[in-house]
Amino acid sequence: MLITADWVLPISRRPIRNGGVLVGRDRVIEVGPARELVRLSGANDHRHFDGCAVMPGLVNAHTHLTLTALAGLIGPSPFEIWLPQLIKAIQSWTPAEHAASAALGVQRCLLSGVTVVGDIVYGPEPVSASCEAGLGGTVFWEVLGIHPAQLFAELERKEFPPVKAIPSSIIRVRYGLSPHSSYTSGPGLLKAVHEAAAMLGVPFAIHVAESVVECDLLHRGEGPLAESVKHLAKDFVMPCMGAVPYLDSLGVLDGATAIHLCQMLPTEIPILAASARGVITCPRSNRYLGSNPPEIGTMLKAGIPVGIGTDSQASNTDLDLISELRELRQSDSHLTYSQLLEMTTAMGAKALGLEDRFGILERDMQADLAIFRVGKTADPEKTVVEVAGAGTLEAVLSAGVWRVLDGELCSPRPEIEEEAEAATRWAATALRS
Repeated sequence: MLITADWVLPISRRPIRNGGVLVGRDRVIEVGPARELVRLSGANDHRHFDGCAVMPGLVNAHTHLTLTALAGLIGPSPFEIWLPQLIKAIQSWTPAEHAASAALGVQRCLLSGVTVVGDIVYGPEPVSASCEAGLGGTVFWEVLGIHPAQLFAELERKEFPPVKAIPSSIIRVRYGLSPHSSYTSGPGLLKAVHEAAAMLGVPFAIHVAESVVECDLLHRGEGPLAESVKHLAKDFVMPCMGAVPYLDSLGVLDGATAIHLCQMLPTEIPILAASARGVITCPRSNRYLGSNPPEIGTMLKAGIPVGIGTDSQASNTDLDLISELRELRQSDSHLTYSQLLEMTTAMGAKALGLEDRFGILERDMQADLAIFRVGKTADPEKTVVEVAGAGTLEAVLSAGVWRVLDGELCSPRPEIEEEAEAATRWAATALRS
């Protein structure tokens, strides 16, 4: 199959005017000028997208798809007010509600050009929804609030898969572990989860320095999290330091995907550069929760791969990843358009440990494409950042299969919306009680 357009943005090299992507099954065969690929392929299966730009499927590097049905239920508020409301909203959900909410999130990802996610999950439901719809990525099973000795029993209860039994070369979804944060898991559990991830050979992710109240807890042992940490973070002792040096002292930043970093000091960036796999920022969620934007430019200069996520719809208006770029550019105008697009593709994939299959358009990579309407433009990178998104999405290909055409899902499932509405009603009722 040959796909051509006014522009192809491989990310790994400069944009190609009148370019094309030749796809065979689930892999990219070649990328280059359309005229050359037409001669090379000799195939009849050729689809041209006029006035469009083709780029790798976007990487939403941090989200919680199972919380999608909470959209609009908890308004913008400081983290310490928002978090208890979130917990209250989902306490009434059964696995069926989690599954419906996750399936809705998967659809909304595809409709914004996302084919790869870094998803935090609490059970197998979101994974099934992602696989069925053609999403790839890394899904991190979250465990928190338990003693280290309970870890493997808890993973079994949450149906964490037997990762060794699945050859990673034939799957699009990798499994990982996350102990959530320094204030929901004590030092023993943080180390136990990190050691389990290393033993199993799976990725490790953790929320780091997300809020002011997290800093208050770690530095002074006070603030709104002081009471809850007694129940969740077993054996927690105030470290009198920030989250980055604290987690580094425990050895759990080694190879980690670090998420948020809103309250990190610039002097702590070298610690991340020396240890973490990468960093994920969630610009609009940060604003929603009143958090500071992190030092993205400084982290990039330090050589840290920085991906972008939407976080969940419990702290965002939608899952439109390109909108995050516009938010980020407002806070740091020095970021170039090519850097911003790389953050939603290649760097996001690298931060998740998926750079061997996603994030760029080159030979042998997964056949994942996002195609946006950009009109007549001489600067496609700028145009994508400034005007693209869910409203200009033309098509999505993942694993060599069309998932979206003419801006619509190829295999719509109206029942997902209905089932998710039921989950929304349950959560709304819980919040009112």
